[in-house]
This record gives sequence, C-alpha cells and structure tokens, in this order.
Amino acid sequence: MAAAAAVVGAASRLVVRLVALRAVRVRFYRDLLIVFGWIPLVIGAMLLQELSVSLVPLIAVFDAIPLAWFVDLALLGSIDAELGSPVRALGAIAVVAVTVPVLALLTTVFARRVWESEPTSAIGTRGSHSLLDEGVLERFIGDRLPRAVYTVARERWLIERRVPRGLLSSGYALLFMGVFGFPLVALAGSPTALLLFVAVTIGLTAGIAFGSDPIGTEYRTIPVLLTSITGRQFVSGLLLATAVTVVPMMALVIVPFGILGSIGAGQTTLIALVGMAVGVCTAAVAVAVGLGVERFAYTPIPFFFTDVSVYTEPGIRAFVRYGQILVVGVFATVPAFVGNAPPVYERLSTVGIPTVGVRMGSLLVTLVLAGVITRTAASIAIRRFRAYQIS
Repeated sequence: MAAAAAVVGAASRLVVRLVALRAVRVRFYRDLLIVFGWIPLVIGAMLLQELSVSLVPLIAVFDAIPLAWFVDLALLGSIDAELGSPVRALGAIAVVAVTVPVLALLTTVFARRVWESEPTSAIGTRGSHSLLDEGVLERFIGDRLPRAVYTVARERWLIERRVPRGLLSSGYALLFMGVFGFPLVALAGSPTALLLFVAVTIGLTAGIAFGSDPIGTEYRTIPVLLTSITGRQFVSGLLLATAVTVVPMMALVIVPFGILGSIGAGQTTLIALVGMAVGVCTAAVAVAVGLGVERFAYTPIPFFFTDVSVYTEPGIRAFVRYGQILVVGVFATVPAFVGNAPPVYERLSTVGIPTVGVRMGSLLVTLVLAGVITRTAASIAIRRFRAYQIS
C-alpha cells in the first residue's frame, strides 16, 4: 500500500504541475481546492447525517474501489473465511504488481518533462476581460441599475478570480462559525437549525469575500475610483457582486437539502432568504468598516499562492476588523437561531403558540433585522466614500 500510494501521489502531483505550467486557471483552482476542498465534503456529510439521508449507497461505492481490496488482503488469513474475499485480495496484489513499476516509469517521464522540456511559466491572455461590455447581469436586470454598478461588481469578480484575497479571507468566517457556532447548533439537535447554520455560514463567507477590504483591493486605482463614480454606485456594486454569488449557492445547497430533510418548502425558502440577506448584510458591514481605514495604513505584502503583492493592514488591526464584521453579521441571525432552538419553540407551544409559527416568525424577524443593518451600514459606507482622503 505504501509503495502504491507513493507512486500514485508522485505521478499525480507531477501531472498537476505539468498542466499548471500550461494553464494558469488550473493552478488557481488547484490552490482553492487545497484550501477549501474539504469544506463541502464535511458540510455535506453532516447535513446528510442530520437529515437522516441514507449513506449506504455511497458506502457501497467505496467498497468496490481497489483501496478496499487491501482490507480483504489483510483479512485473508483470518479464521472466519467470510471476512475476506480471496478474489479481491488477489486483485490487491495485482494492483501493486502493475501500478508500482508503471507509475514509477511515468513519474520519471513526467519529471523530465516538467524540469527539462516545459517553459518556466504559463502563457496566454485568455484571462483578460472587458469591464464595460454588456454581460449576463444586464440581460437579466436590465437598465434598473447604472452601468457603473455593474462595472464595480464585475471588477470585484475579476479581482477575486485573479488574486482571491477576499475568498481566502472568508476562511475567518468558516473558522468563526466552526469553532463558536457549530457546537451550539449541534447541542440543539435540530435539522432546521443545522440547515440555518449552513445558510448563515455561506452568507457570511460570501459577504466577507466580496465586501471586505475595499480600499486594499482598489489601492492602486483609488484616485480614479474616487473621482469617477459615486459612493452609492460603489457600495451597490459590491453588494450586487455578493448577492449574485450567494443566490445560486442557496439554490444549489440549501433548497435541495431542505427538501430532502422534509423541513418544508416554506421554512426552506425562508432559510434560503435568510442566507441571502446575511450575505448582503455582511458585505455592507464589511464595506463600511473597510472604508474607515486610512490609505496610509496599508502596506504591500506577498500574497498566498501568487507572485503578486497586495496592500493590506499589518498587525492585529485587520483581524479585529474581521471580528467586528462577523459579530455584526451573526447578530442579525440571533432571532432565527433562538426561534429554531427546540427548548424555545417547545416551551412556547405549551402556551398555545404553534411551533411552525415560532420558527417562521423568527426567520422573518431576522430578515427585517438584516435589512435594517444593511441599510444602515450602506449609508455609513456611502458617507465614508464621499469623505475619503487619499493624501
């Protein structure tokens, strides 16, 4: 197993390296997979377990892969002959006998190709995009928003696509919710609360990804930005970038799990709306907090996975600001979590208040509270944009 794992790992890693030398985007998605690839697997497993979805078909698939054959090989000499399959045990031996020499040879070929034949960097200009051309957003939304709002949203998406500083910063939201939020939700033991937790986590990460550090991402072009668009257009563009990202995530993650878990279409819809509202609310708070940082407070530092230097606040101050954003974002969701806690709605049901009414009412209160916070934070951000000084 060790020999097979070594050659498989070495060969696959060199193949990825070879492809990354030819395509910049592959290297980008590889880095994101390394950082965030485990999160959907963990969330999906927890949701399937809490929503009582059977994992037997999935486990049966894993029983058939060659890795499971080594278990049969280990059990072949056991007293109970039914524990190990002789056919699959011989298959494990055959896998090692064929895989190790073949992949060892391919590893040598790939290594020589990477270090002797390929250029030292990828080439191509397919990553260039126009920020002014009409895109999908205009076809759906139309002329309801100024062109500058669409341009700001597209610019932020393009920035994150090239240097995903906001996307990687969303790891703070995942850490915060994983360490502090998940234990509380797990104690509640409610599938509805768990689904709400996932929706809120997605909203927080989207808000941080597209609303955080507006001055740092625009540092090099801040003079042009301040003199070419209004504060309302800038803030609305970042909120639009967040909303357009979080809406499909709710539709693809929250709605299917809500239906599978028999939570009900009404509550599932409200939970998805809460996730969207939290995302936009968090983005508005992040923009307001970020516009309160003076330009001279930024300094260039190397960024993860790239050769690009980004501008950010040094020291502990940036972490404190992220903490402020997350606290305000979570504050908006307190009514929803309280109303979906079993001790609360069970106690209220004893005095004649329906359980469904308590749950859905708490979600509606959260939507209103998130809307108020969003409006207030956006107004503060617009004022700070208008008064921002670059000297």
